[in-house]
Amino acid sequence: MLELEEMNICKVIEKAVKTAIKEYDKEQKSIDKKRVFHNTKLLMKHYNDLKSHIIYSISDINDIGVTDKIELEKEEYDELYILSIKQSKVKTLIMISHVDSSLEILKKEQRKKGVIEKYLALEKLFIDEKTYETIAEELNCGVITVRRWVNEMLDELGIYLFGIEGIKLS
Repeated sequence: MLELEEMNICKVIEKAVKTAIKEYDKEQKSIDKKRVFHNTKLLMKHYNDLKSHIIYSISDINDIGVTDKIELEKEEYDELYILSIKQSKVKTLIMISHVDSSLEILKKEQRKKGVIEKYLALEKLFIDEKTYETIAEELNCGVITVRRWVNEMLDELGIYLFGIEGIKLS
């Protein structure tokens, strides 16, 4: 009789553990999905700043634009610091190239689906830096619609940017 009770207790515990694990996994997926969305939105929010960084960052003595060559002693030339700036510029260039190609894919997909206005809302907000109100006026729709479209596009863009991480979280 005692063995039967112990077996029932074990089954209840096992079921509770499985339920807890499922809930934990569900919460983690939600957290991860929010993180992907947040990171995608952050990338797009700073898209133009990142492009400017690539264009205007000085990573070489030749980037200074001085007509006279500056003579630098070997000790004065902090190679590690310069290398760090160059690496930052290269990483930014790679990321922006990845964002650009992902945006192009997203644009083609929306055009193919016949809903290019969703992509245009994203582009106008983050790249053209227009307000939701201006975009709504230009696309002849409501502000809430523009917000919804932008969020949809950020979700889809997250998949293109983060690959399997974006897909498995959906």
